[in-house]
Amino acid sequence: MEQTAQASLKSYTQTLRGTVIDAGLRTPLIGATVVLVSVDPIRAVSTGIDGSFSFDKLPIGRHSLKVTYLGYKEGEVSNIMVVSGKETVVPVQLEESFVQESEVLVVAERDKSLPQNLLISSSVHTLRPDEINRFAGSRQDPSRMAANYAGVSSASDQRNDLIVRGNSPLGVLWRLEGVEIPNPNHFTFTPNTGGAFSLLNNNLLANSDFLTGAFPAEYGNRIGAVMDVRLREGNNKKVENTLQLGLNGMEVVTEGPLVKKWGGSFLGSMRLFTFRPLEKLGVDIGYDGLPRYQDGSFKIVLPTPKMGKFSAWGIAGSSNVTIYDIDEDTTTWGKVRYRLEPTLNNQMYAFGVHHTFSRVPKTVTELIVSTSGSQVEATSIATYRNLTSKLFYYLRNYERQLITRFNVTHKPTNRILIKSGFTWQKMYYNNKEIMYQDPRDVYEFPLDAQGSASLVQAYLLSKYSLTPRLDVQAGLYTQRFSIANRSAYEPRVSLDYYLTDAQRIYLSAGLHSQTQPLVYYEYRFFSQERPEYNQPYNKLDFTRSRQVVLGYNLNVNASWRLKAEAYFQYHYKVPVSKRAGEEAFSMLNLGTDYSFVTVDSVVSKGTGRNYGLEITAERFLKNGFYALGNLSLLRSRYTGGDGKERSTTFDIGYISNFLVGKEINLDAEKRHHLSVDLRVNFSGGRRYVPIDSSKTSQEPTNKIYYDVANAYKPQLKDYFRTDVRVSYQLNTKKTTHWIFAAADNFLNNQNELYYGWDLEENTEKVYYQLGIYPYLGYRIQF
Repeated sequence: MEQTAQASLKSYTQTLRGTVIDAGLRTPLIGATVVLVSVDPIRAVSTGIDGSFSFDKLPIGRHSLKVTYLGYKEGEVSNIMVVSGKETVVPVQLEESFVQESEVLVVAERDKSLPQNLLISSSVHTLRPDEINRFAGSRQDPSRMAANYAGVSSASDQRNDLIVRGNSPLGVLWRLEGVEIPNPNHFTFTPNTGGAFSLLNNNLLANSDFLTGAFPAEYGNRIGAVMDVRLREGNNKKVENTLQLGLNGMEVVTEGPLVKKWGGSFLGSMRLFTFRPLEKLGVDIGYDGLPRYQDGSFKIVLPTPKMGKFSAWGIAGSSNVTIYDIDEDTTTWGKVRYRLEPTLNNQMYAFGVHHTFSRVPKTVTELIVSTSGSQVEATSIATYRNLTSKLFYYLRNYERQLITRFNVTHKPTNRILIKSGFTWQKMYYNNKEIMYQDPRDVYEFPLDAQGSASLVQAYLLSKYSLTPRLDVQAGLYTQRFSIANRSAYEPRVSLDYYLTDAQRIYLSAGLHSQTQPLVYYEYRFFSQERPEYNQPYNKLDFTRSRQVVLGYNLNVNASWRLKAEAYFQYHYKVPVSKRAGEEAFSMLNLGTDYSFVTVDSVVSKGTGRNYGLEITAERFLKNGFYALGNLSLLRSRYTGGDGKERSTTFDIGYISNFLVGKEINLDAEKRHHLSVDLRVNFSGGRRYVPIDSSKTSQEPTNKIYYDVANAYKPQLKDYFRTDVRVSYQLNTKKTTHWIFAAADNFLNNQNELYYGWDLEENTEKVYYQLGIYPYLGYRIQF
């Protein structure tokens, strides 16, 4: 009886595995020493021929590793969560070091303070899947997770657009597995890069890099930010499954070995979501409608003995919603002549094949072939006072692309790393827009085009360690776009200097450019006087930008980090309008709305300036406690077609975030685990174009007049939101269970969304963001 009781109190165990690779070439390091420092006595193993290591029968809970290899800087990975229901697989990257004048530089904890891509030196954050799951307010969404970092804000509670350093979300580049993809979000609109919910499943993500400015030469055709996402590899030793249920739907993930003798693996997921349970609970999601969406993802990996490593991956999803706004009692309509019932349908897919070959000494080649596409279909039906209906608006924006990308990475010595690449991208479009002109009772077709365009990109960059403390990186990026035959040549440079082992200063600068969203180029404007049309967008240049970043990073100790960055961005050749009444238009203000804004007098003659200071203090998870705080002071200005400088809509002045969390083991065997997380966000309000109230109130029709002379002078009230999340983890012998409950804006603060005109009451009205947004779920791994 006593022996049975003692056996029941034994800790559950699990396997901790991983690989050790060269951070530059991403090739395995054979014979590296991996030390498990979180157990007594300490355990150590050496990596095998594929760089792999394994610790079996490890007690569940948090663990830490130290990794050493001759000629490389020591690496440390801490706070690795080991649970009973799933093996833990950890990749470890080591950087080469060298000795000069008896000086050796050692930088530990590289997975925390440095990016996954070794060639990024400034303005970068690493998105870790465990933090996406943990941080309050993230909703298991990488975009909402990124909004916790300095310089980043969101458009609204309903959307996950990334507004980075005052730049439009149109300037965000999405990459998956090293290649560009369309906007990976549900409930998006032409030509945005955000949406209501992410199509990327956080349970399939690996550590990914989020760049906020002054990118190295590997990244191009964007001026705002880069989200460089990677999918993790599935378990190549055993089959494992994850099932998740929540208020908004269900999810299934499965993974396991494929061609076991070669170490291959598969990983796949399916998600299905509906908001009917939230509707039943009376939660206001911001409109009358019932959105639904579904998506799936997979990754297959097959290493071969002689032919290199092959992988295939893909994501796909769809979403749809109809918003209801029909009141048959027409006496309440006021000045409203008709009511609109819009329907939005979205589809997105991206598939690719990736081959890595590393049998040539000190050289790795990558070949990526991918196909991807997206479709936005928006329909609005107008119901008039006599309750008759007709098509009021229709938009179909279908785009697909074929991409071939080839990269070569070469490391001739431990001081020099060279990387170059070439990308050919063929884009196809099939777009149509139908607009009903109510006053004239006619339909116009400003967009009705099928065709293709091509973009060719190339880059070369090198990183040279001049001393153990000074790294210099120089690169050149170039691109050529087939529409209007535009070309760009963009030098980039970065300097990294370690004042001490714990202090680093860095400087990055370069030229950047981007094409306009593809849907704009074939847009036509009709003349009411003559039978002809104008296509101004296909004459536009790239939007171009000069950027510089100066930063300081201090690793106070293994747990605390302080970081400060100052930046300046000058945009030029920005599309603006020269026409009177449209002089406040600039492409720098677009990208966050469910509307497609065009003007027929657009020219590449605008400018913009973004500058600011970002300060971050971060305590990495240790002893069950973490904290993150940041303050961003920023200005975002632009010059329109009239040459007058104004604030952009994103010139909010400041952004502040504070996150804190605590993990508590409820028993000595660490089977029961409680986590409590809190997030507080306080930032300036968006700027807007005010309505001319006196003129609009006297207008007999439903026309709304805007005060363009004072565009973007007024601001919405400061934004304040507090989010909370509570999670309970239960480990049984073969499974791990999570129950989590969260509430965004749990203090129910009324944050302003925008000012509009209420045609029923014939007065200006403020519209608000979401109130309390609760969600809960259950996840099991086995």
